[in-house]
Amino acid sequence: MRLVRAAAVAVGVLLAVMPAMPVAAKGSAALGAVIHSGPLPQELRLAGAGKAWKVWYVSTSWRGGQTVVTGTLTLPAGRAPAGGWPVVSFGHGFGGVADACAQSRTGPSPWERSLQERFIAAGYAVAVADFEGIGTPAPSPGVAGNAEAYNMTDIVRAARRIAPVARRWVAVGYSLGGHAALFTSALTAAYAPRLDHAGTIALAPVTQWAALIAFGRDPAAPAQPTTFYSAYTLELTSGGAYRAADWFTPAGLAFVRQAGTLCIDELAERAAGLTNADVFTDPAAAADELTRRLAPQEIPIAAYPEPVRVAHGTADTLPAVLSEITAGQLAAAGTEVSYTPVPGADHFTLLPTVAPDVVHWAEALLSDR
Repeated sequence: MRLVRAAAVAVGVLLAVMPAMPVAAKGSAALGAVIHSGPLPQELRLAGAGKAWKVWYVSTSWRGGQTVVTGTLTLPAGRAPAGGWPVVSFGHGFGGVADACAQSRTGPSPWERSLQERFIAAGYAVAVADFEGIGTPAPSPGVAGNAEAYNMTDIVRAARRIAPVARRWVAVGYSLGGHAALFTSALTAAYAPRLDHAGTIALAPVTQWAALIAFGRDPAAPAQPTTFYSAYTLELTSGGAYRAADWFTPAGLAFVRQAGTLCIDELAERAAGLTNADVFTDPAAAADELTRRLAPQEIPIAAYPEPVRVAHGTADTLPAVLSEITAGQLAAAGTEVSYTPVPGADHFTLLPTVAPDVVHWAEALLSDR
């Protein structure tokens, strides 16, 4: 009965916090405050890990107020070193926006698991944010760089309230999580100055939206399932200014609606074989509109305060040249950045291929502190 009451209280607090409220509002919760935590189920645990938790914590919403985000925290086995375990805040790849797609419910993909377990074996705590609205009552904004960065930062704050982890941390992100990690690199120094962010590693990050979306202009090209999620979430974040029905055929609109409940693997399977002409009323115009709407989500080009490493497989269908362009732009702006092409690696083999290098890069970033 005590556990039932505790759970009821935790859920009540979570629901009370969910409505957006100003970050500086009187009585607002501290960023990274832990609303609830519990042991991570055995089937979701990383190999070789010590203690592991699922965590509900306070972060900043895409709307600018406060929200509750879920995620996981995993420690290495054994006793923490003096000063605590160094932390990797891991931005995971896109899996969908429904609560069922949260990695705290599904566990990481096999390729992400391989890298996370490397970090555990090397003595790092691994914190993974589900990202706003994925696993909690609030709706997901989909791509929202600011919120992604805040969520990745605040789970480090939350981790320090739960376990003996250090102030020192690195942001590591893959695919859309690489987008999140790069936004984190741009924003976290001002957002969380008391944390010691040592740098960022972005692996096959989603960048250069205009060039990426341009593939959707070809009527004969295969329809990309991520487009349905973009349309679904833009209807939320645009305040009604974007209406999917204005751009999609009835068949395409059906997939947009399904994006609210299906994870990416299932939606991609259902949409297999469709072309842009099948799902858009005017593919070129629809692509232009998506480009305009997603322009604010482009990686901020500036002199980031800490170093950045970018790696991308040369056989990736998400073109590696987009990461190369972004790295070049950041370097020109004054960021200390290095770009590593990984010969023959695709979007899924990249992580196990570069896992030893990524751990080495993280060690180098932390050793510079």
